[in-house]
Amino acid sequence: MGLIQLGVSNLRNISQASLSPHPTLNLIIGDNGSGKTSLLEAIYCLGRGRSFKTPNSDKLIQQGRQALTVTGRVRIRETEFHLGMQRAGKQTLIRVSGQDIKKASQLAEILPIQVIEPGLHAFFEQGPGVRRRFIEWGVFHVEPSYEHAWRDYRRILQQRNAALKAGWAKEAVVQWDNLLVQAARRIDAHRRAYVEKIVSFLDAFAAQHAIVFMQGIDIDYYPGWKRSSGLAEVLADSLASDRQRGFTQSGPHRADIRIRVGRDSGKDILSRGQQKLFVCLLFLAQSILLRELTGKDPLILIDDLAAELDELSRRSLAKVLLSTNSQIFLTATSLPSLGDVCGDASRAMFHVEHGRVEQVI
Repeated sequence: MGLIQLGVSNLRNISQASLSPHPTLNLIIGDNGSGKTSLLEAIYCLGRGRSFKTPNSDKLIQQGRQALTVTGRVRIRETEFHLGMQRAGKQTLIRVSGQDIKKASQLAEILPIQVIEPGLHAFFEQGPGVRRRFIEWGVFHVEPSYEHAWRDYRRILQQRNAALKAGWAKEAVVQWDNLLVQAARRIDAHRRAYVEKIVSFLDAFAAQHAIVFMQGIDIDYYPGWKRSSGLAEVLADSLASDRQRGFTQSGPHRADIRIRVGRDSGKDILSRGQQKLFVCLLFLAQSILLRELTGKDPLILIDDLAAELDELSRRSLAKVLLSTNSQIFLTATSLPSLGDVCGDASRAMFHVEHGRVEQVI
């Protein structure tokens, strides 16, 4: 599986670019502000229909232009897909092999993409939403029934929240509780099983690659309500508070994974470099698990591998990275900044300068 052709038009400072990526490793070299990250954004658009840098896709359109376009050819085993994404004004058009599609999730099924970028420390520092999205990505790709279960849950949750916000009587609110609990049970089972697999992978990583600091890290899955009680009991106990606040305070929409070292939060104990290495390995474990469970190999986009990692950490990460058998796109300000982390791996190299992309022979 892999991206075999990429075309970019009018995305940030890239006016036109055409690439034929290597099936395994692609190095994207250039100064800060040259367009390296924009190239990763273009690839991401093919798999998600949007950027990983900004929720406002209008910001991607090159100044003075009316629209941006990203196209690509993807080969999965013996099948080839032609993907395209265009953003014009407030409208996004997505096509797969000549057919318009309405849901970006259809792109994600064809071209799963992982992003590892300098802001990964947010995984520790921000709220549970960023960690919940990590779980969502993984379960979506390995459990076909999950998307439908999640849509059902969100629909029921919206109905219950609408009743709470409108100040309806107790009976009008609790009529949704049984349906909400049933949907939550399915979601929680999928998530719990997935997190257990991820933890198993990380334990193996730490032992195999002798990453000592990781051997003291615990990952604790929090379902979104007190584990000592069932969700039905929690909803009943918190009904008065929910009615006062106007929304449902417990459920899978509040799930989290909590990273601890002993009794302390990981963000208080681990250095920034350790946090980044841990989260990088967490995402790579997710990629390996995807391949083992589904046969799919996600594209892995890594923006500025060297940032906040010492040489030993870069070597450990690169070793695991190359073992994923995924197609990798990695940016750096210079080849020497990577040291010899890529070893003798077969690869393609692209130089980016002022939005111009050229393959280095």
